Amino acid sequence: MKDFAFDKRGRFIIRDYAGRRPFASFLPGIAGPLGIPLWVFYVNRGQAIASFGVENKDNPIMEFEPANRAYQTTPYTGFRTFLKLKVGEGSALYEPFSPWHAAGTSDMFIGLNELELQTTSTDHGLQTNILYFILPGEPFAGLVRQVTVVNLGDAPAELEVLDGMPRVMPYGVDNRGLKEMGRTTEAWMAVFNLEQGVPFYRFQASAGDTAEVREIRAGHFYLAFDGSGQRLLPFVDPFVLFGQNTALSALPIWAGSGRSPPVGHPAALPGRAFF
Repeated sequence: MKDFAFDKRGRFIIRDYAGRRPFASFLPGIAGPLGIPLWVFYVNRGQAIASFGVENKDNPIMEFEPANRAYQTTPYTGFRTFLKLKVGEGSALYEPFSPWHAAGTSDMFIGLNELELQTTSTDHGLQTNILYFILPGEPFAGLVRQVTVVNLGDAPAELEVLDGMPRVMPYGVDNRGLKEMGRTTEAWMAVFNLEQGVPFYRFQASAGDTAEVREIRAGHFYLAFDGSGQRLLPFVDPFVLFGQNTALSALPIWAGSGRSPPVGHPAALPGRAFF
């Protein structure tokens, strides 16, 4: 099979993309005649998306990093997918597209208005696809991410899935604030509307070194649905999953232990997504 080719849809295919020399690019900033585009920066590492936001890097939803740092950090701070596979009496933990679980092949498909990743794990009998595209024709900028997991084995399999971003940047903080005063600016960060299942991230007020404090009402938000259209309840605190592992280098704390989360723990609730 060729390392580089085109599929039937005219998309450019890069086989074993994470094993190639690093490169960086942007999704097309087109959202339709009535839409508002995002800038979406991606690299050929991890699950590709290194950062994205509105207008410029001072309005990030995923924190902006230059290419040389994005090659290092994307597998950790970019989108992540954790799968707990149960077959019969046994279970296995698997993170597709991660460099530490390179159990099969991973390909990248670059289209005119989309980016798709596909990996196949022969050890786990699973194929995982991630599709990204810009949300067209809407009065707000949006990135759509579709995750599909296919069981390639003959036996039925039960999956527990965690998927999303380890951290969402709230509206109101610029790139300098994140890079030079990131810990301090956390004091102004807040998440609203979580009880409705649509978390809204924004600063509670301006954090500039000025005499006048202004209210910030704009924000970033997301929605998550399963294949049946049912809304998924989100996690918004990375500590729930990673605990004291601030490097985000391991599987969630409940999964890494090899046992189910305790009753009452947020991870024990079905149909959760984390962002």
